[in-house]
Amino acid sequence: MAEGGRKPYDVFLTMLPRLTAALGKEPTFTNVTDFLLADGLITEQQLESIKSKPNLSDKQRGSEVAHCLRDKIKNHDAPAKCLLQICDIFEDEDVGCEVLKKHGGTMRSKIKETPEAKNKEQPVPESLGTTASGRFRSVSDRLENAISSCLTGVVSKLYAPGLISLGLKDEMINGNDIPSKKASKLVSELQRTLNNDKHPETFLNDVCKVLKEVGEKPITDIANELVPTATVSSNGSSRSTTTSSASRQTVSTSNTDNGKRTLDIEDVEMVTKVLNKALFGATKWVDLGLKLGLLMPRLNVIKDEGGDAYKHLRVTIEVWLEGEDNVTSRTWQTLIDAVEGTGDRAAAQRIPDKLKTLYNITL
Repeated sequence: MAEGGRKPYDVFLTMLPRLTAALGKEPTFTNVTDFLLADGLITEQQLESIKSKPNLSDKQRGSEVAHCLRDKIKNHDAPAKCLLQICDIFEDEDVGCEVLKKHGGTMRSKIKETPEAKNKEQPVPESLGTTASGRFRSVSDRLENAISSCLTGVVSKLYAPGLISLGLKDEMINGNDIPSKKASKLVSELQRTLNNDKHPETFLNDVCKVLKEVGEKPITDIANELVPTATVSSNGSSRSTTTSSASRQTVSTSNTDNGKRTLDIEDVEMVTKVLNKALFGATKWVDLGLKLGLLMPRLNVIKDEGGDAYKHLRVTIEVWLEGEDNVTSRTWQTLIDAVEGTGDRAAAQRIPDKLKTLYNITL
C-alpha cells in the first residue's frame, strides 16, 4: 500500500518512538498537554496519573503521553480527524517545539490522502483538509497584512457580536503600536480564542462572516478560503451562530473588574476551568481547601460524601465561594496564593495567563 494510504493509527505508531523525548521535556510537556487536555485528546485523570508517577525521565514521561494519544486514535470514531488534531497541536507556535512541529507535518503528509481523512463526517470541507485552528493558522500572516490598513473597521466589526473583548478593542483602537503590530496581536488573540473554543468551527464561521462584511477584497478572499460556504446542518438549514456570539459577548463584557471583584458561587465553573487549564493537581484539594480558609472537619465531610479527587476539588471550590469557615477573601489573587501555598507554584504562575486567554481577565 502506498504511504499516503496508511491508516492513521499505523502512521502514529510508526512515529511514536521519535516523539517520546520531545513530548516529555519541559516546557514542551506542559505546553502540549495543556492543548491536548483542552481539545479532549487526553483526560484529566490520564494527565494526573502521568504527573504523579515519581522519577520519570523525560523520555518515559513523553512515552506515557504518546501512548495515551495512541489509544485515543485507536478508539476514535474518526481516527484521521483525531490525528489531524494532534498534528495541529504539535505544529502550533505556542507549543514551540521544532521536533514536534516536524513530526506533525510528516504525519499529516502521510494521512492526507487516506479515506478517513476525506470522510464526509469530517467537520470541515474536504478541500480544506485540516481543523479550524490549523486552517486559521495557515493564513495568519496574510490576514495580518490584509487587515493592517483597515484595522479600525475590522476591530469594530469583530467587537459587535462579541468575538473580541472590549479591552482588546480599546487596545487596537487607542494603543500606541503601529498598525502592523496591532494586526499581529489581533490575529494572535483570534487564534488563541479559536484554540480554546468548544465549538471552533462555529467561531471560525462567525469570524469569517464578519471579515466578509468589512468589504475589502483581500480580506474577503481569505475568509472565503477559510470557510468557502456557510455551515449547513443535517436538515439542510443554515446553522445559527447567534447563541454562541451572544455567549461570548456576555463573557467579554462581564470582566470589566480586571479580576479584582469578589467571586461568588456563580463563578464555580469559571474557577474550576481555570484550575484545570492551569494543570492544578486535583489530588491536592485538601491542601487547597486549607489554604483558602476551610477547616478540616468540613473537608472531611467533603471526603466522606464520596467521589474522586475532581469532585472533591469542585465541592471545595463551591464551599470557598460561599464564604464558609474561616474564608476571608474570594478573589483570583487569593486563589493564586492558595495554589502556590500547596506547593504547585507552576500552576499558580499559569493562572493569570489562563484568565487572560479564556476570559480576558487581567490581574
